[in-house]
Amino acid sequence: MDRTIQQRFLQEVVPRLTRRWRAGVWIGCVFRAVAASDTLHAHYIAAAWEPPAEGEAPVIARLPDATYLAPHEGERALLGLIEAIPPGTRLTLAGPKHIDPALVTQVVLSADRNLTPALKEALAAFVGAEQARNEHAIRETYTDRDEAFEAFKKKLFGAAPDDR
Repeated sequence: MDRTIQQRFLQEVVPRLTRRWRAGVWIGCVFRAVAASDTLHAHYIAAAWEPPAEGEAPVIARLPDATYLAPHEGERALLGLIEAIPPGTRLTLAGPKHIDPALVTQVVLSADRNLTPALKEALAAFVGAEQARNEHAIRETYTDRDEAFEAFKKKLFGAAPDDR
């Protein structure tokens, strides 16, 4: 990170970060969506969600209220994000496992008219990879198999050919 970005980050971002969420604090996340290659710099996306209104359930919306795409470092993305949220608001950072990076990246793909074709392709590849990772996690984690129902079926019909 160059000295100017580092100085701005320390002056503009760090004072607005808080370690713990509380009412009124925005929730943010930053993640690398594009790895550096021979043709592209690494690109990071920062996203933020407005806190729920007082009295509402303490959950965030599916779609972020602000996003920012920046090359090179996540700090640049956070700098841009800070400029996109209301002045003086506090921000706590969540990890990418707490949000849907594919959906956030799709927001950037759909909303940013200044993306180069190569960057669009790289971001679309990230979305596809994230969706495939989600699909794999769903298949590995969730099932409709009910052991009691399977035992009942076995009593009624006997062992299925693939159970032998």
